[in-house]
Amino acid sequence: MPCYSAFLVHQIELTPMDFNQIRYFLALADTLNFTRAAEKCHVSQPALTQGIKRLEEELGGELVHRDGRYNELTKLGKSLRNDFEQINRMRLLVKKSSSEIVSGEVAELNIGIMCTIGPQVLAGMLNIFQMDYPMLSVALHDVTPPAVEDLLLTGGLDAVFCARRGAKHSRLRYVELYEEPMVVAFPPKHDFINYETVPLIDIVKEPYVERLHCEFRQDTHEFSAEQALELNVVFRSEREDWIQSLIRDGVGVGMLPLYSLLKPSLDYRFITEPVLTRKVELAITNNTRLSPALNKLVEFASSYDWPSVETVWSLWLFQVCLLLD
Repeated sequence: MPCYSAFLVHQIELTPMDFNQIRYFLALADTLNFTRAAEKCHVSQPALTQGIKRLEEELGGELVHRDGRYNELTKLGKSLRNDFEQINRMRLLVKKSSSEIVSGEVAELNIGIMCTIGPQVLAGMLNIFQMDYPMLSVALHDVTPPAVEDLLLTGGLDAVFCARRGAKHSRLRYVELYEEPMVVAFPPKHDFINYETVPLIDIVKEPYVERLHCEFRQDTHEFSAEQALELNVVFRSEREDWIQSLIRDGVGVGMLPLYSLLKPSLDYRFITEPVLTRKVELAITNNTRLSPALNKLVEFASSYDWPSVETVWSLWLFQVCLLLD
């Protein structure tokens, strides 16, 4: 018995068979009527008939036995029908995949998260984003503050969640997301546990664990100098997890963004005199046209219900008052 599948593959490689011919044949195989098959394919009957004839010529045999009004698939037609159906399914899959890629429904986004930004708030947003757009793959990359601009401008990253304190780069656009208070974290049973909030002057008098990427690092040293104090830095580290472990072990106190606190949370208080907050933004290149996938992320992040500083402060002060009472 001849192997028609192998015959078909050989013919596809050597002849100009097109998808329309396959589509016409499958419609005719379903209806066994040239008129209804043409209607199903939204073409004229002569166009469909010519397409079937060209397909038969390319394959070297009849696919349909014509007997007046009665039509029947030939042995060749019956044997190749399943192969044609597979080809058509693949055509539809390729078309669907192409449409999803062009529209941004299927893509991979490489997103940087500045190393000082904790997961508490961002993780929830990214989780909801992924559920809303399951065909988008998001790869997260740890980024140090000095590397943000180069990674974006060279195309290494599509976007970066960052906390910028310097001037804006002219070739980047910054989408403001939320404002995050800075807090002082301290070891268990530290005197700060009895404070509602902690003035900065009291913090700089304590043994200090310093975050090397802290946005307020220079400000803290300048404040200490203005107060005729020398900041007693007992440890420095770029690692946020190490900073918090050292504080938990009683080495000293440290200044941290609120949403960077790891679980189980350290004891902490908001900083006052002055109040310190930072703005978290989504940085992207200043292109007029974003990729569809990146545009979805920007729109989603812009409209997300981020926590406000006022709400966080109100809830915190209420909780502290209950504890101190």
